[in-house]
Order: sequence, then structure tokens, then C-alpha cells
Amino acid sequence: MSTQPPAKRARTEDVHPINGKDDFDEFDAPTEDLLLAVQEAESDLGSSPASSQRERKVESRVETTEVPEVYTLPYVGTPEDPLALERATMNKAWFDRLEPAMREPTFLKLKQFLDAEKRGGKTIYPPPHLIHSWSRTTPLEEVKVVIVGQDPYHQPGQACGHSFSVPKGKAVPASLQNIYKELRAEYPEFVPPKHGCLDGWAKQGVLLLNACLPFTRSILKSIVQATRAKGATAGPLASMLAGKDAKPQKNVVFLAWGLPAARTLAEAGITEKTPNILLLRSAHPSPLSAHRGFMGNGHFRKANDWLQDPSRFGPGGGIHWDQL
Repeated sequence: MSTQPPAKRARTEDVHPINGKDDFDEFDAPTEDLLLAVQEAESDLGSSPASSQRERKVESRVETTEVPEVYTLPYVGTPEDPLALERATMNKAWFDRLEPAMREPTFLKLKQFLDAEKRGGKTIYPPPHLIHSWSRTTPLEEVKVVIVGQDPYHQPGQACGHSFSVPKGKAVPASLQNIYKELRAEYPEFVPPKHGCLDGWAKQGVLLLNACLPFTRSILKSIVQATRAKGATAGPLASMLAGKDAKPQKNVVFLAWGLPAARTLAEAGITEKTPNILLLRSAHPSPLSAHRGFMGNGHFRKANDWLQDPSRFGPGGGIHWDQL
């Protein structure tokens, strides 16, 4: 995809291609409210240092984990191995790096919560073997961009463990159609694909995370809040990528779309002052909020301009957003 400056775009009144309501409209907020909430979250951090984690050796090569088609054990695993799910479904390098955080009591409480929801007859998205798909598609050592969304899609067959993405064969969600529209505004030569699978980005180093990883299909708002309250967020992972542990990643762009995404990063201690990262925030791309700050945010080109700086990855070191 060309790296030449974009032609001046024409303004348009139609900022969302779908008139129907998006799954996440009621949880989003305008950019002004988003920034205020982020400031509040950052102020709550105070000056306390991030908790240290023991240094672990990370595999330099990508290992493929054979994922079981059906995971029959509880989310809490077994008494002998409380991380049975993660061990079976996560890439080994990611597992080794995140194991200390996954052994924290808050993570166990989250899994107990999910087991209780399942016993109560609730449907949880994505299914267990897909929760950590992001770890198998995007190698730890190759992460360049982290796109943080809100919650997994909650219609059958949609949630796949990557934010904003759906398996091929599923209809392209409204939010993703707006993402394609913004991408085309920034890169006029981009032709939106007929599908909504974003694996092509993930394999280039774009980590597609939701602020809330697993999601229970129930009374939407209350369950989202309860699940987040139990610690089902991407905060520890984002904190690690931003260099808050013993082996920091360098030169990572964080794109936070929507209030929950921005809060997740703020609560993880990630701000514009964090070294070696670029943090870009905007409203969520859902149809009723895209016009509040997502459309026209320029995030795709800004991310590539930053990554392709000679002091980072240099020319050609950005993301080929058209490779889907």
C-alpha cells in the first residue's frame, strides 16, 4: 500500500454505511467524554510503581499450539493445573510471558465467575478454545500494533478471539464496515474485502484485543460490567507490551477505540508519556458513534508513519492494511 501523503478527502455526511444499531452503541461515548474518563483513570493510578514480574525466557520462534475442537474441562482447569485451558490454547511464548499474571487471584476469580455463568445456563463468547486466538495468530516478538476494542461479538459464530474480526462466511459487522470506510478514506486505493476476517492483519503483527476478553450473553449491560469487574480485561497484557514488566516490547502502537478500550489502557498505566509507544484514542466505530470521533481519526496512516520512522522499523516497516 502506497506510503505517499493522502489526497485531500472530501467531507461526507454519510459516516456510517449501516443504519441499524450496533451491538456496542450504548456503551460508547463521544471523544470528549472518553478523554475525561481516561484522565480520571490515570489519576487513580497515583505514583505507585507497576508491580514487578519475574523474568522469563521467551521462545524466539513461533510455536503452533494444537487447539482442541472441544474443551471439556472447567475454565478453572484442574487442581493439578489451574491453567489447563491457557496451556492448551495459547501460543507457548505468550503463555510463558503471561503466566505470572495468570496465576494472580484475580484471574482465578474471573474463571470461577465464567464457570458459574456456564452452570447457570449462560452462553459465553467466544468458546473456550477461541478466547486466546490472538496469541496463536500474532507472534509475541512481532507485535507492532495493538487494536483494542470493547467486547466480543455476542451472536452465534461471530466471536473468534480477535477484536472486530469475524470468521469468513459471516456478515461483516457494522463496526467493521466503518473501519473499512475509514481505511479507504486514508488510503483511497484500499478495496474493502467481502469478508470480515482480519487474520491478514494479525499475521503482520497487529494484535487484535478486546477490552473484555470472554463475554456472557445475557442482560447485555449488567453482564459486561460484571465480567469486567471480575478482571476479564486485556489490561495485564497491554501493560506487558508497553514495557511494564521485565522484558518490554519496543515500538508498539496502541489504538484504543471506544471508552472501555481507553479505560483499559489507562488503568494499565499506558499513557502518551509511556516510552517507545504511540497511543491513539478515538470513539468506537459503531454506527451511532463513528461520527463522534472515529471517522477521520487518521489512525491507520498515523500508525504507519510512526512505525516507518528510521529510528524504528524504517521504510516498509509498517502494516499492509490491504492484505486481508
